[in-house]
Amino acid sequence: MNEKVDVLDRDGFINRLKQMVEGFADKKQGCCFGIDGAWGSGKTFVLEKFEEQLKDIQCEETADNRYYVFHYDCWKYDYYDEPIIAIISAMLDTIENEPKLFSKKVQDAGKLAGKTVSEVLMTIAGEVAKNKIGIDVIELTKGILEDNDEEKKKSKEFDSLYDFKKVLATTRECIEKIAEDKTVVIIVDELDRCLPTYSIKVLERLHHIFNELENVVVIVSMDKSQLEHSIKAIYGEIDVDVYLRKFISFKVHLNNGIADNFISKYEAYFSLFDNVEKDRVNFFFKSIMEGTDMRTQERIFRKAEIIHHMISDGEKMDSSIMTFEILFLTVSLKCKSPKIQWLIDEKHNVDIEEKITKEYYTRLKTYEKGLRGNGTMSDGHSRRVCVGDDFIGKAFFWIANVFNPYERKTCGPYYYDKPVEKEVAFVRKFADLIDIIDVD
Repeated sequence: MNEKVDVLDRDGFINRLKQMVEGFADKKQGCCFGIDGAWGSGKTFVLEKFEEQLKDIQCEETADNRYYVFHYDCWKYDYYDEPIIAIISAMLDTIENEPKLFSKKVQDAGKLAGKTVSEVLMTIAGEVAKNKIGIDVIELTKGILEDNDEEKKKSKEFDSLYDFKKVLATTRECIEKIAEDKTVVIIVDELDRCLPTYSIKVLERLHHIFNELENVVVIVSMDKSQLEHSIKAIYGEIDVDVYLRKFISFKVHLNNGIADNFISKYEAYFSLFDNVEKDRVNFFFKSIMEGTDMRTQERIFRKAEIIHHMISDGEKMDSSIMTFEILFLTVSLKCKSPKIQWLIDEKHNVDIEEKITKEYYTRLKTYEKGLRGNGTMSDGHSRRVCVGDDFIGKAFFWIANVFNPYERKTCGPYYYDKPVEKEVAFVRKFADLIDIIDVD
């Protein structure tokens, strides 16, 4: 798998996260804090990079990794009604999937009362097993990713049978033992994707398990606005900030950022085109996508690539076609309509301006007006703007061809002095498909 490219330049944010965790670890202080960012702001990407870097930090005294880093994807494990099972299962899966951090040698070196980390976690599962009949919970947690109906049935049966208080006490005791050896860092991700009732239950269980435990740092990825809806859906009109303070000490805000490095991130898509002026293309895409969250950007590029493959003959095309594809998809999405002929209309469109903001509308119209410095020509009836070989200018010419007939090198308000019948047919097919093809 190709490494994900940091197009939002999140290194500074990740470094600040590491400094915060290091500060807690130095004092062996426990804490639970949130990373608050809107849907699509790149929280998962930031946490993945943060985890990678945290796992490589070593303790100067022992020359061993300084942290036990566990990843809990709430949505991935939400078929377990009781989050305690999901949390412990996620921790066990981390041990299985991280041989570097949790090798037998490492675990033996840091044994806790004669037990390895995985054995301590299994003690929790064992305690759970004592409070039910006929279900092997240790095997259940080992095989949590076997997502089938029988496993779901077992988990639900188990949830209604175990002794919650006893399991909770054992869980806290075992986590405390693990944290005696190294700082425990729990990364909680995808809370936003869970059902409201489950999201709240996860927060409550995290509090029950980890609250006031020394040397344990819990980091919760969250969209506060989404979480606010979940809380109010369950508890009505309450003070959400007061409620969240029960679980989360403080929040670190992650904004949407301003994307860059498009060519590196979407290398496969860019390889479909010739004559790509990398710096100018990158600047143009950064400009038209400002304010568009990362997930939406990814959808735009994925959709463009899918449609392009569907209708192209496999030969590389001019970079102006690429610019057209991304411009058309981005503006259509912002307007919530593919009818974007206003882009090439000299008249001022107040309705569109209000819909996409005056600043963004002016930015797009400024790009289009830049074509008008290329001069004009007359066909005896009207004057047309001459389009040069600039990839931005030609992108607007292709947009004109979606909505206007192409005759004798003219289309709409433009004139382009080269034969482009093949390209005109292509852009029209592309526009026809954007409402049919959808990507998630």
